[in-house]
Amino acid sequence: MNQKSQTPSTFILLSDQHETLASAVLVEQHRQHKVLRLTSPPRGDLFHYPYINVLSHGTEPSLSWRGEVTQVRGDLLYFEATEKADPQLRRLFRIPLVFHSYITPLSPPGARLPISSKDISCGGIALYASAPLQKGDVYEIIIPFTEPPLLLVMQVLRPISEPQHLYACEFVDLLPQEEALLQEKIFDFSLQRSHH
Repeated sequence: MNQKSQTPSTFILLSDQHETLASAVLVEQHRQHKVLRLTSPPRGDLFHYPYINVLSHGTEPSLSWRGEVTQVRGDLLYFEATEKADPQLRRLFRIPLVFHSYITPLSPPGARLPISSKDISCGGIALYASAPLQKGDVYEIIIPFTEPPLLLVMQVLRPISEPQHLYACEFVDLLPQEEALLQEKIFDFSLQRSHH
């Protein structure tokens, strides 16, 4: 039996190498056979990729499949899902993104420090700090590009480059709605970048 969705779910298509390939909406599905309407021009030939990942974007519950493109007809993409996409893909999907913001130490409380981001994912951020940070330290960080801006808690994982004060940090205790908002903006930026 064919299921047609009432309001189309929005999806992002990613290669196994985390490249953004296109965005699409789900038109219909029957078990593992999916028909998606492309809402952005695909980045290159989708048949070039042995497998692609199709991840829902800003919808609950989140849907994700990994599989093969079987046909492209006009703006319709026919997709055969062979397995669930790696659940970590959504969190690990990282894009280079530069913005300026502040972090504030939580324990002990201290003065806020200016930072510049290098890249970001739903799981964490690489950032340049204006002063040395210690592994394990916990900070609040303002993410200014979401609407409204997010105030998140992050922990310093490790230095990437000590002389440049470049650090890998992970977000801690993200609420589902915070993660969804962050993911939506990261996917949006990724799609804009892939078509410039």
